[in-house]
Amino acid sequence: MKKNGGNKRVRYNYRTLFVGDPIQFKEKVLSKTVIPHQVEVQPGGSTSSNLCWLPCPYCYGISAKDSGERLSPERYIEVLRQIAEGGVNKIAFAGYATDPLNCEHIEDLFQVVLDYKQIAGFHTKAIKVSERFISQLTGKSITPKSFFNVSVDAGNNETYNRVHGVPKSKAKLYDKVLDNLYKISSARKISDAPLDISATYLINNLNNSTDEILKAIGDLRNVGADMIRFTFPQVPRGYSMNEKDQNIPKREEILNFMSRLQPIIEEESSDDCEVLIMDLDTDYEIESARTLPCFARFIYATIGFDGWLYHCSESAAPQFQEMALGNLAEKDFWDLYYSYDTEHFQKLLQDNSDKMNKLSCKCDRKEHAVNSFIKESEVFGSF
Repeated sequence: MKKNGGNKRVRYNYRTLFVGDPIQFKEKVLSKTVIPHQVEVQPGGSTSSNLCWLPCPYCYGISAKDSGERLSPERYIEVLRQIAEGGVNKIAFAGYATDPLNCEHIEDLFQVVLDYKQIAGFHTKAIKVSERFISQLTGKSITPKSFFNVSVDAGNNETYNRVHGVPKSKAKLYDKVLDNLYKISSARKISDAPLDISATYLINNLNNSTDEILKAIGDLRNVGADMIRFTFPQVPRGYSMNEKDQNIPKREEILNFMSRLQPIIEEESSDDCEVLIMDLDTDYEIESARTLPCFARFIYATIGFDGWLYHCSESAAPQFQEMALGNLAEKDFWDLYYSYDTEHFQKLLQDNSDKMNKLSCKCDRKEHAVNSFIKESEVFGSF
């Protein structure tokens, strides 16, 4: 079985991974030769009344509004081809208020990425995986560094349902996710595909017991995970925390969890399955909702479920259309991506900052880290 190898902690060193040399980055931005490190694709399904399978109360897109807009499958494929032919090496399928595998056309979209031999990534709940998708994902020709990451956040069926907002359900969703992961890892073993399989466990006040975390590690290791990452949910835009909030731990609770759980979790790490816990808010000194000015549109522009091109994964929904790059149903990817004024670039950054404050967007951790890195370099001046 091939794995992509190396210490996977480097995947979360966002500053160097996404930008590299800030001086070269500036030169490419101003000459309009910059190519996104990755494009995130958040395809929205059109056959269900719900954007996602689960109403997770800590979802980053909890405040998202659905305008009903969608790209047609044919247009989506055309746009993905434009992205590949323009030189983008990595496509990450994910979701803001949705799940990429909830899109009925996901296999057709994924096939474009495979055809162009781009790195493919998936962030998903993995409640539903088709046989065709498994075959695509574990094909021997998939590009190295491709990954399949599953958000699990529990170690049994009861906790899984409570954490994901379906406490009265009797459905064995945790078992279903494990079964799907086992199908994928088993197919990978046969094909020897260079695919990383990982799981993310967001710790909160419902799922932090030592016994449950150790059970989750054992379960995920047994079904073929190469890495299990424990971390903590961020407060979503539009979410109001209460005094005894079960979904989002407070800062002092996170520090207590780290103190108790870090030695237990890291003891479980091995060469076959790396297990780690990270408090990225502390690592990157994140305290505010966003770090401005924002450079996300040049690094990881995102296609929202409505078919618009947005600055980043956390602003990819209709309520942010005022600051979006534009509608991909009407204009091509590169026309929108390079639609900025280099002669008045400082004004562009300020105007975008004003819109971001007005619309109350929020940075995720990689956006905080990258924006602060570029800001600290002062290559675009001081702010």
